Amino acid sequence: MRQEALARRRSLSPKENETFSEAICRRLRSLPACCMAKRIFAFASMADEVQLYGWIAAALSEGKTVALPLVRGKGVMAAVRVRALSDLVLGDYGILTVREDQREIVDPASLDCVLVPGAAFSRKGERLGLGAGFYDRFLGEKATQAQRIAVAFSCQIMEDLPLEAHDIMMHGIVTENETIFCR
Repeated sequence: MRQEALARRRSLSPKENETFSEAICRRLRSLPACCMAKRIFAFASMADEVQLYGWIAAALSEGKTVALPLVRGKGVMAAVRVRALSDLVLGDYGILTVREDQREIVDPASLDCVLVPGAAFSRKGERLGLGAGFYDRFLGEKATQAQRIAVAFSCQIMEDLPLEAHDIMMHGIVTENETIFCR
């Protein structure tokens, strides 16, 4: 299922990715969980993921605290504050992160909202990640109070996904076509 979902995501043309990402970011800007949040954990988008950089820049200009993942070890990540997109450098796994001299760790317990990437999601809020467990650990152990909003293209929505005891459910999913409220 993971490979099928990732193939769907990769099948989008760069123009489709751009157009769909813009639509998703517009939806995020009107979503109460994001509008009211003061401290948001986002992600630095890989090429085939929803592109959040414009949304991050807008959130920063509104005075919101935005944090991004910092890989700390196998399956472990921290939240590091980003003050400007120009502070991002290539990190582990080829993912952008805040450059070392600008890093300020954000307490995950202070986060209001977490924007969650993944390979696939179901309308019930099930998530299929990339297999390393970073987000399940982070959400289940460190940011339990935060609203969990999946950010995905509609082609990543599947009927049912396998769920394990450690898998964390989403509160909502935002695609280019709709906002799905799961809980």
